[in-house]
Amino acid sequence: MFKGKCMFRSVMFVLVSLVSQMAFAFNFTQVITEQELQERVSASMPIEKKRYFVTVKVSNPVIDLIKDTDEIGILANIDASAPGGIGGRGKVMIKGTLDYNSNKGEFYFKNPKIVRLDIENVPAEFMPNIQGLAQTALSNTLSRYPVYKFKDNDVKHSLAKSVLKSLKVDNEQLVITLSPF
Repeated sequence: MFKGKCMFRSVMFVLVSLVSQMAFAFNFTQVITEQELQERVSASMPIEKKRYFVTVKVSNPVIDLIKDTDEIGILANIDASAPGGIGGRGKVMIKGTLDYNSNKGEFYFKNPKIVRLDIENVPAEFMPNIQGLAQTALSNTLSRYPVYKFKDNDVKHSLAKSVLKSLKVDNEQLVITLSPF
């Protein structure tokens, strides 16, 4: 009986080892350049939002992949206007990550957060409203349009439509590893 248990454990060990080796062998790595992301995000802009007579327009994004935190930064122009000739132009810095939808094989900008907002000629009391409006517009738009999509006609890409294993920023590129297991 003891010999049978040892044999069973040995067989199970070999099977688990083979499955883990197969999982490793089927990993798929995709590199997305900063330029590719730039093109996709630029295509979704300008973004314009109006609320309570305040208009915010975000345009001309510049992508920055942030190695230390594996985040995506977007520096963009922002124009804000309100009745009474109140308005100005400036810059907005947004940071976020990517979210992977394995059913669609698409990556979406996730949790975009405004980390800096500088607008000239706008009174301080309007800044919270402008920031809130810009945050809503960016969150809604950037989370709706994919920044990258795997090709359906590519066998490797079809296999990769599974589980996101890791996402790292390296050498101004996103290095994405997926696994079917």
